[in-house]
Amino acid sequence: MRAPNKSEAEFAALFDYVDSCSDPLKYRLMLLLSVKLGLRPKEIAGLNRSWFRGEELRIPHGYSKGKGGHGSLPVCAEVLAALSAYMGDREGVVFLNRAGKPFDAAGISSALRRLYREAGQEGSCYSGRRTLATNMVDRGVNLLVVQKVLRHSSPVTTQQYVGVTQNMLSKALYG
Repeated sequence: MRAPNKSEAEFAALFDYVDSCSDPLKYRLMLLLSVKLGLRPKEIAGLNRSWFRGEELRIPHGYSKGKGGHGSLPVCAEVLAALSAYMGDREGVVFLNRAGKPFDAAGISSALRRLYREAGQEGSCYSGRRTLATNMVDRGVNLLVVQKVLRHSSPVTTQQYVGVTQNMLSKALYG
């Protein structure tokens, strides 16, 4: 099953839910990394504070999927503020479980799926990534730019992430 695209209202409700659950700073940051940067579970799990350089996130080789996975992304102030709020002065791996050990990709996937479910929504760890891609194309961003953001080695893979919105249909039919 493909991860469903989410509306702004659905994400707002999800973030409201996260603010009411235990460890809201952790889960807010986890969601922001999915929704705003389109990070994969493996990237979120391996995330280290040292990867953030000013307003840039540099994902090193080996911490992503496939040939196109590494690279850098600009990071918005909202993500940087959430990172600082969650980590404080702590350095190293960003996400630790209750035992103080780093999350693995399956743990990140499970946590995000649980948040969607508990908020009364259908969603998965890839819902943020798919919605980001769809919204970028909907705003007229070139697919090759979206490919770069998602760190895909092929635009064919990127096309599979993009859903069709009513706005896209209206533009196609009526200019």
